Amino acid sequence: MARKSLGFVPLIWQCPYCETQNPGPIKSCTSCGAPQPEDVDFKQVDEKEFNFIKDEALIRMAKAGPNIHCPYCGTRNPNTAELCSHCGGDLSMGGKLRKAGGKVKSASQDGQPPAVEAPAAKKKPSRSLVIFGIIFAFACLAGFIVLMILLLKTDDITGTVTDVAWERSVAVEAYLMVTDQAWWDEVPQGAEVLSCSQQYRYTADEPQPNATEVCGTPYVEDTGTGVGEVVQDCTYQVYDDYCEYENLQWMVVDTVTATGQDLNPTWPSPPLESDQRLGEQQEAYVITFSADGDQYTYETTNSGLFMQAEPGSSWTLKVNQFNAVQSIEPAN
Repeated sequence: MARKSLGFVPLIWQCPYCETQNPGPIKSCTSCGAPQPEDVDFKQVDEKEFNFIKDEALIRMAKAGPNIHCPYCGTRNPNTAELCSHCGGDLSMGGKLRKAGGKVKSASQDGQPPAVEAPAAKKKPSRSLVIFGIIFAFACLAGFIVLMILLLKTDDITGTVTDVAWERSVAVEAYLMVTDQAWWDEVPQGAEVLSCSQQYRYTADEPQPNATEVCGTPYVEDTGTGVGEVVQDCTYQVYDDYCEYENLQWMVVDTVTATGQDLNPTWPSPPLESDQRLGEQQEAYVITFSADGDQYTYETTNSGLFMQAEPGSSWTLKVNQFNAVQSIEPAN
């Protein structure tokens, strides 16, 4: 997310000794002379509108970065200073930068959160209701565990093949002129573009060509100099050409299916015209077993396994607790 600067505004600070409101850049209280505390919180003068600074010297000071406190006498100095303006001490030897970057509150807030109406007290749930909720949660968990056990636990059953069935299908495709839509850089090579229009494509954090800037509510950020910077957090909605085009594509125009109840599955072979071809193939096989007077059905797409299922042959079936066959293999 981009940070956009709108300008700089004056800040104030309150003397902790006499509670006088002082301009942000002033280093000592204008009433009692007390030094500005190192950890002072600056406040915004007016929360309803921004009184932008036009003084170039103050703007340069704010842009230079947070002030630095002298490690010897505590005096606040501009970020560009090398020696303390009060005692002449070397600021590079332990000078401490003021904190900066925090969101500035308005002077009317005075460090206190705005008054809000207290929410209605929530009635605590009764002890019996809490106990019921706990019991219900445990019951749901236990039920889930039991269900998983039933699904995963299988029994081996010997079954005899009583019936088989198969189905195979193949798609018929034709080379046809098709109208479609895509972003301009995703239009297939060789396609004829019919029309394009500007549409929203994505949101970027930094400025982009052909983008609409969308910014949040401005707020004041502490520069650490007694001057605040008015900033906005912005994103950029990027627009691009979305096009309608025509091109030749292979399209499914028919699906031909063959079925049988034997162990010799075959693929259908439909007659094709000059602009047609065979497309995707699909296959499904069903084997029916009899075991202890019950009937079981197993479905697969494995043609090799299916063609071993000679009627009357014996197989080992892995059956879960819901009588669903999970897997099969020829009996030894």
